[in-house]
Amino acid sequence: MLHVTRRLRMVPGFLLLAAALTVGGEGTIEIPVLDGDWWRIAADRPDVAPYRYQQKHQNVCDFTVFLDARGTWHCIACVRNTTHPGGTRLFHEWTSDDITKSNWTPRGIVKWPRNATRHKPGGEHSLQAPHCFVHDGSYYCFYNSGPARAMKSGDGIQWSVFRNTAGSEIIFEMGRDVMLFRDEARGRWLAYYCGAYGGKGAMVARTAPALAGPWSETEIPVRTDGNPESPFVLQRGSRYYLFQQMAVYASERPDRFAGDPVTHMTGIWYNGRYAPEVVVHEGQYYLAGYSRGLWVARMKWEERSPAEIDAWRKTKLAELRRLRAEARARRERREREQKKP
Repeated sequence: MLHVTRRLRMVPGFLLLAAALTVGGEGTIEIPVLDGDWWRIAADRPDVAPYRYQQKHQNVCDFTVFLDARGTWHCIACVRNTTHPGGTRLFHEWTSDDITKSNWTPRGIVKWPRNATRHKPGGEHSLQAPHCFVHDGSYYCFYNSGPARAMKSGDGIQWSVFRNTAGSEIIFEMGRDVMLFRDEARGRWLAYYCGAYGGKGAMVARTAPALAGPWSETEIPVRTDGNPESPFVLQRGSRYYLFQQMAVYASERPDRFAGDPVTHMTGIWYNGRYAPEVVVHEGQYYLAGYSRGLWVARMKWEERSPAEIDAWRKTKLAELRRLRAEARARRERREREQKKP
C-alpha cells in the first residue's frame, strides 16, 4: 500500500482496481525511477532467540514500513525458517528516527496471534507478509497466517486484535502476501494477494465495503501472468501502477493489469529487491525491498512517451527476458543431471 506521511502523521494512499494501459497515441506516461543508491535498514538474519535458524532460506522477506503517531519509523518483517514450533516463520521489528538512516535498531520478535492449522490439531500457521496502513486515524496491520488476520492500533505502537463483522479473528480466506487499499471512487476496500485463477497462480483481490467486511466470496483476477507474489498497487494521477516484484505495470483501472511492464526498477531480474513497498514522506517517494536484508532507496517519477516505452520493451526488457530464459534452461539442465543414475 502507498503510505503518505505529513507532519509525522501517515494517511493511506488511494488505490483503485485497473484495466491494462494501452501504450500508444498522444501524451506521455509517468514511470517510477530509482533516485540514488539503496541503503540497508535491517540485516538478513536478526536475533530470533529463544529460537534458532534452520538450515534452509534463513532470511528476512516480506515486510512493511510505516511511521507511528509519535514520529518513529517502524519496519516489521517476516523471518523464515526458524525453530518456532508449528509455523517456522515469525515477525521481527526494527525502528529508526529517520527513514534515510541505515541499520535501524532491532526491537525483537513481534508476538502477534497465529491461526490454528485445520489439518493438524494443535498446530499453528506461520506469520507472513505484514502490511500496515492508516485509516480514519487508526493504524491497521493485515497479515496472513493461513487465512488473513489483522491488528489495530491508535498510535502504531500498541496493538490489539481486529475482528471482522462476524466477530472472527479470521478476516477472510486468502493465499498469502496481502496488501490493502481503500477504493474511494467505489466506496470499497480491496485486498490484493497471491492466489490462483484458471488453475494457476495469479494476483487476485477480494472486496468489502469496510475493513471488517463482509468480504466478497468472489476473487477478482488482477493479473494472471508472471510471479503472483507480493502484489503492491498505487495510484498516481489518473493511472494505477502494479509492482510485480520490481517489474512495474501501468493501467487505467486497478482491477486488471495485463500486457508488458512500463519499467523495471532494478534493471535486472535476478538478485534484485523483492516484495516492494512504496512510502511517501513529506512529498518524497521511497521504494523498499528485501534481498540479503531490508533496503530503501529514493524514488522519483519521470515522463516517457509511448515510443520510448516501446523502445525499452524491445531492447532492455527483451534482454532481461533472454537472460531469465537462459538461467532457467541452465537450472533445468542441472536438475536433469542430478536425477541421472
